[in-house]
Amino acid sequence: MGITYTEAPHVAERPAQPYVFTTRQVTMTTIGEIADRIPELFGWLAGRGIAPAGAPFLRYLTTDMDGTLLVEGGVPVADPVEGDESVDAAVLPAGRYAGLTHRGHPDELVQATTELQAWADEQGLRLDRAADGRWGCRLELFHTHPAEVPIGAWVTELAFKVTD
Repeated sequence: MGITYTEAPHVAERPAQPYVFTTRQVTMTTIGEIADRIPELFGWLAGRGIAPAGAPFLRYLTTDMDGTLLVEGGVPVADPVEGDESVDAAVLPAGRYAGLTHRGHPDELVQATTELQAWADEQGLRLDRAADGRWGCRLELFHTHPAEVPIGAWVTELAFKVTD
């Protein structure tokens, strides 16, 4: 069984997107720690009467698959908000993003990411990275809820900001 894409690799314009988030340094084996914090973000928003404006996501700031990953767990909001001691707030950058949408087990996302990066290279696209290796913006957006869909049928959108 191969990887299934509900949307093939493409480039799309994304507007700036306000969001709330929490940040953790994790490894591939402890990455669930950041995903487990996303319900807290929904609770924080609900406590302030703010509705989410889209799918929750993980934003990878640094990626060392054999070491540590610096990751934000985030939820988009319609308008900028102020964070507090438990939740941070920022705005995802506008611009062109190379992306694809994957349906399947989250373990396949490493291969899907590799394939997306290879596709971007073939297209002559440079993915936005700082000199220190941090991603300009590298997202995994979750279009299915883990409690509602079997793990092998999750729908996840990958999006990497392209350098302008």
